[in-house]
This record gives sequence, structure tokens and C-alpha cells, in this order.
Amino acid sequence: MHSVHIPEANLNLYLPADLSECDHEQYIDMCELIFRFHNQEIDYQEFRTHAIYKLLNLKLSREQHDEEEKFSNIYQVSELMDSFFEELDGKQTIKQYYIHNPVPSFAPAYSRYYGPSDSFMDMTFGEYRDALRIFHDFHATGDMHLLVLLTAIFYRRKKKFHYFKKQFANYNGNIRDPYNSALLENHAKNFKYAPIGFIYGFYLLFASFQKYLVDAKILWGGKEIDLSILFQSDSGSDLENIPGIGMDSIAFTMAESGAFGNIKEVDNTNFWQILIKMYDSRRNDLERQKQENNATNQQT
Repeated sequence: MHSVHIPEANLNLYLPADLSECDHEQYIDMCELIFRFHNQEIDYQEFRTHAIYKLLNLKLSREQHDEEEKFSNIYQVSELMDSFFEELDGKQTIKQYYIHNPVPSFAPAYSRYYGPSDSFMDMTFGEYRDALRIFHDFHATGDMHLLVLLTAIFYRRKKKFHYFKKQFANYNGNIRDPYNSALLENHAKNFKYAPIGFIYGFYLLFASFQKYLVDAKILWGGKEIDLSILFQSDSGSDLENIPGIGMDSIAFTMAESGAFGNIKEVDNTNFWQILIKMYDSRRNDLERQKQENNATNQQT
């Protein structure tokens, strides 16, 4: 968090240093500016200036001399917005190191919709499968409607009987209506006129989550589990050669094994449970390969 002191007004103001520190309104505003910057609607200096006005909730003054002095100060403060970016492979790239949901709920019209919990802990495997496919399709086509679909997968109305959850034995902690892929296109119409900062902001959150998964280390049963082995091929090829780690294929394999039931039951299973099962299977494969290699080396 950046601290900005304004001596004339004896004020101490605070600015988020990156997207992870934004509240829900700041996050939507900043994601809109990032979208406009990425699409060359504004240049970098305009991005920084607009960001300061948004984050500090500044208004244009009617007095020209006051505005000139203010703009001079804003120009200096706007340099702090550089912290939202980092240089990767020689390019300025937005920092994405967060997996909490900055916008837990949103009301684009008259209804309020609720998004995934932090770290996508309440995400089903079916939600992830559809989301990942759409995510990759967007990267291939740039079709903005795909981002609306991506958002619609996760933002749904609250369950009608949420407040009576103790009466239902099958309550799993998810406050949202169940996901139904067959109704996705129709449901997406609810977000047709949602602000781009909200739609693009959720895309950035999902992208940040994807980045996290590649080399995530999580605690499970008191042990640290390194999920990076799921994204490594035996030949050592890079991640780009194994997009999405074959989630659709994994779903069918899981269904065939019966570990979580049929394909519908697999899709309704919590994403993290599936991921741990994948980790266990991958670890066993690697251990078996190691033993086979050791046996071969001993024979030679």
C-alpha cells in the first residue's frame, strides 16, 4: 500500500500498490482502465492519471489555476501506479499474485449475483472444466462474449433456502444456485450490460488463479503438496505444450474409474478434491517410473 501525504490539507491518503490491495470498487475501476490500456484506448500516462483520479476519488476543479497545480501534483503521484506492473520477458505485465475474490457479489441490474469464494474453494470440477475451455478460447479468438460466459459460470443467485441450510442434509456450504452448463448462454444475458471492469476483472482473477496453480504448494492432511508435478510432462516440455492439463480427458478417466461416480457426479465434485486425486495418481506414476529406472540401471 502506498502512502501519500498532502501537506496543504494535512491529509494522509493510501493507494493500493497492485490489484491484490484494491477493494471491490477500486478493483472494478482499475480493471476497466487496464482493459482500455491493453486495447490501446488510452496510453500509459493517461492510464496512470485516470487511475489516480479514480483511486483518490478526485474531481475536476472549476478554477483553472487550482486545476493546473493539482494536475502537477497528480502527475508526480501517478508514478506510483508503476507498481501495478512488472517486467516479464521484456514486456510490462500486470501483476497477478492474488487468488481472493475482490468482488464477492455484484448486481448488474435488479438482481444480485454471488461469485466464487476466495481461492475458488467452492468451485466444482464441472465449473472449472467449462471455465478453462472458455479461458483458452478467449486467448485464441479475443471474443469478448467469451468473457461474459466465463463470468456467468461463477456468478449466480443465492440459493432460495440458504438461510435454512441446517434443515438440508446435503448442504455443502455453497450459497449459490447449482451450476447448470445447459443454461449458461441464457444466464449470460444477465451480464450483457455489466461494466467491462467487472467482466474483465473476473477474467484477470481467473488468470491469476491459473498462474497460481502452476506451481502452487498447499497443505493437505498436515503435509505440503506440490501441485507443479501436474503441469510437468515426462519429456520436460514447457507448460504451453500441455494446455489445461487435459481436464476434459481427466473427467472421463475419473468417470471410468468410478472414483467419484459417473461423469455428472465427477463434475459436481469439488475441484480441489479432484485435484488431490490427480496429484496422488501423478505421484504414484512418478514413483513407479523411478523404480523402473532404478531396476533398469541395476541390470546394466
